[in-house]
Amino acid sequence: MSSVPEREEIAEEYTWDLESIYASDDDWEDAYESLTERIPELEAYEGQTTDDGETLYELLTLREDVMRDLSQVAAYARMRRDEDTRNQEYQALTARSQSLASETSSAASFIEPELQALSEDELDALIEEEPALEEYAHYFDDVLRMKPHTRSAEIEGLLAELGEVTGASGEIYNMLSNADLEFPTVERDGEAIEITQANFTKLQKRRDREFRREVYEAFYDTWDDVRNTVGSAYKNSVKADVKLARARNYDTAREAAMDGPNIPVEVYDNLVETVHDNLDTLHRHSELKREALGVEELRMWDLYMPVAEGESPDIAYDEAAEYVVEAVAPLGEEYQSRVAEGLDSRWVDVYENAGKQAGAYSGGTYDTQPFILMNYQDDIPSMYTLAHELGHSLHSQLTSEHQPYVYSGYEIFVAEVASTVNEALLTHHLLDTVKDERFRLHVLNEYLERFRSTLYRQTMFAEFEHRAHEIDEDGGALTPDALEELYGELKSDFYEPVIVDDRIAREWMRIPHFYRAYYVYQYATGISAAVALAERILEAGEPAAADYREFLRSGSTEYPLELLEIAGIDMRSPEPIAEALSVYDEYLDEMGSLL
Repeated sequence: MSSVPEREEIAEEYTWDLESIYASDDDWEDAYESLTERIPELEAYEGQTTDDGETLYELLTLREDVMRDLSQVAAYARMRRDEDTRNQEYQALTARSQSLASETSSAASFIEPELQALSEDELDALIEEEPALEEYAHYFDDVLRMKPHTRSAEIEGLLAELGEVTGASGEIYNMLSNADLEFPTVERDGEAIEITQANFTKLQKRRDREFRREVYEAFYDTWDDVRNTVGSAYKNSVKADVKLARARNYDTAREAAMDGPNIPVEVYDNLVETVHDNLDTLHRHSELKREALGVEELRMWDLYMPVAEGESPDIAYDEAAEYVVEAVAPLGEEYQSRVAEGLDSRWVDVYENAGKQAGAYSGGTYDTQPFILMNYQDDIPSMYTLAHELGHSLHSQLTSEHQPYVYSGYEIFVAEVASTVNEALLTHHLLDTVKDERFRLHVLNEYLERFRSTLYRQTMFAEFEHRAHEIDEDGGALTPDALEELYGELKSDFYEPVIVDDRIAREWMRIPHFYRAYYVYQYATGISAAVALAERILEAGEPAAADYREFLRSGSTEYPLELLEIAGIDMRSPEPIAEALSVYDEYLDEMGSLL
């Protein structure tokens, strides 16, 4: 039987080094207790935030110290939980850190309202009085910008305390989908093959079409068994988004979500409209796949099949790491050496184990090394995922080294650019250097699939969640039936040449990103900007690479659209999206000619 190993069966060199944060759980407990004792220090400043420049600087410094420690406590607990989501001890640590985060946010929630009580002239006077406050100029601008949507200190405190509750739907979904939900096995050639969240897509790439159908049906039938639970979780997640937006004087949840990073809603609309205007290119990809597979009708269990013949070539993790290091050479010797060093320093938790959090992400804090969770499957897609997450990690590391803590974060809108530039460079490198035709066909197929799944699929997701929020905002009912009808309609539009069955209408249930409202569209805008940047770097060389590295080092010192301008991209225009779609079209031509 093909089974998933337990955590202890994974070699240490392929696990992340969480001991570099806390040597033991006892050290975590000490840090947790120390933090709880510091919360009253923050609360003591309430009502005194703007007494004078020195007091304001002391308070902001104190808050940063506390938040830095809190981020480490939370990151350690969450990553330990993600190693095995069945482990109740680390579930408890995660819950405690989340409660502490809510308590800390509540304790500091008076700061923005008290700052917003100032005029710009009064704030300038405080900065003149305490020059160290100059460092916070952009932060102050952002705080004052949000003044119309910030409530009184009392209400802000209440909203902060409720953060743990309003985010409960996502936590419930996470526990259901990763810890409690068990998928069946499928028998093939005397072997019982276990379906998991992590391996479903890989199983959908097997050449045995009947096997793919069985896996597809078993997978989505399992989701059907929990449709009411997942439907309730998502309905309440949407309701929380809508009510919190209204609590902050926004007309819609979308306005609230996009106003935080200061992204105009027109950017969202440009994306959806431009992609809809180019659905024929996606339909051409589906038709090319149908012809390559030699089937009369393309079904949903055919969508993940490579156009190239055979399964993906086996790519061992260590081999993939070498390819990625070589591929990022155009970004400069320092960037490349940092990637290599990180891979040798246990940044990456590589392989799937029983109970492990599905998917992949890059984590860590301002004061730690980066950490990457993966479920590596020895194939080309996993190699691309490694390149993707390393893009996030290098972005975080460069920002932390060059910016103060207040600007050490960055919005998802720019984060997905850093990750996808690495994917584009990996594609160029592999097509330029690998001679094996089967390997090259699979690389080309993978990049085309990433275009499809990132630019088109994420835009479809974005349209789904926006329309779901609109239903709730208009007083409609978000029942499982209504959600499946909406999703099925969009799937039919986007995949017109494919037979759309009832099971695929349940696909929305398996998308965890829906519990972070208005998140997914940034994958699509990210790949659009990244394609343009990668081409610029490859054509112009070091000057363009230097601009890009400056963008990575800038953290959140500017708003996202201004940050991208540092690298040479204007996302206020639909042109980068259209350019990315044009590249997708060109790669389809190349694939068609090769086949």
